[in-house]
Amino acid sequence: MSISAIIIDPENEFERYFMLPIATEAFYKKYWEPAVEELGLQWIALFQDGTDVEREDAPAVLEEISRLKDWVRSKISGDAQEHMLSRLELLESELPNAFRRGGAVVYIG
Repeated sequence: MSISAIIIDPENEFERYFMLPIATEAFYKKYWEPAVEELGLQWIALFQDGTDVEREDAPAVLEEISRLKDWVRSKISGDAQEHMLSRLELLESELPNAFRRGGAVVYIG
């Protein structure tokens, strides 16, 4: 299985095709979970089991992503670092676009 972000109840073509890959379950367990525990990340901890994110939640999620990127740069190296940073940067840049429409809800899980 894998973790991704999608818009719940899409209302247009953009929303229907909105999908951000985040991590496979194995990668999440190996790399994301230690960071979540060490940094005390509340939102990102919910990604594995799944959570809804609304527009007002986005700043808190983005702040955790920023903290996680710093952690990755200092704790992980090589291909795993590059892969994780690319997914985090994609999420950081594209998640705000999901909330073009008021009332949009993004499911991450």
